Amino acid sequence: MNVSKLLKVPFPAPKRSLKKFLFIWLLGIGGSLFIFLFNPFEIARQAGELSTNLLLLSLGGVFAVSIIVMEWGIPWLSPNLFKKWNIGKALLWYTLVFLFAGTINFIYKSYLAGFRDFTLQEWVFVLARTLAIGGTVAFFIVGIYQLLNRNKLTRLVSGEEFNFTASDGKSYRLNLNQILYLSSDDNYVDIHYMDDNVRKKLIVRASLKYMETQLVNPISPIQRCHRRFLINIGQVAIQKATSRSMLLELMGQPDRIPVSAQYVKDIKAKIVH
Repeated sequence: MNVSKLLKVPFPAPKRSLKKFLFIWLLGIGGSLFIFLFNPFEIARQAGELSTNLLLLSLGGVFAVSIIVMEWGIPWLSPNLFKKWNIGKALLWYTLVFLFAGTINFIYKSYLAGFRDFTLQEWVFVLARTLAIGGTVAFFIVGIYQLLNRNKLTRLVSGEEFNFTASDGKSYRLNLNQILYLSSDDNYVDIHYMDDNVRKKLIVRASLKYMETQLVNPISPIQRCHRRFLINIGQVAIQKATSRSMLLELMGQPDRIPVSAQYVKDIKAKIVH
């Protein structure tokens, strides 16, 4: 897997929504209940003489408020920072969000304890505990399916616009959901796509291999199926298949696209229809 290429894949930038707001609070409440019921890392014992119940029940709320401040405040103050968002930027951003939330929890806990444990070592311990507890709670809230389901991630990524260039240097921009398939035509590539429910074709001066290097990655819906074709796996269904050959049908369109023997197993695994 080309990691550097994967990090540059367009990805949805942080957005403010009621659903996201409620999820963050659910995560915070779940975290508080988890701490109160199970007392991981003996947090209650470490609290000493301060109001233990206040600490245990409020840590999740402080965590939620911290995330909301970052997720709502920073994009509002500096919207330009979130343009041309990709997976690499998303990983960096959510690392910063976690560090901020963990640090606020550390300051809050230290304040209630009279700053008796306001040390670098304790800060690191609080970050580790925040990651462990937040990750555990998120795992149960979101569930294994939503955390690891590749098809959902593919659909999420495909909703973002990709910039790509032709061999002659011309730049183009398309939403991957719009693309039906790409076909090779000598020194050109025909990109068949939908725009406002109207089928269109874009002719680009490039080789199919050149386009593949820009559009195909482990979580892209655009995949190689033949030496002359790249397909959008979300736009096709299997018409017929054997262990060594396959014919795809473009949904709602008359086009039929062959799959070479070397790609049959991989394409069959990726098509969900």
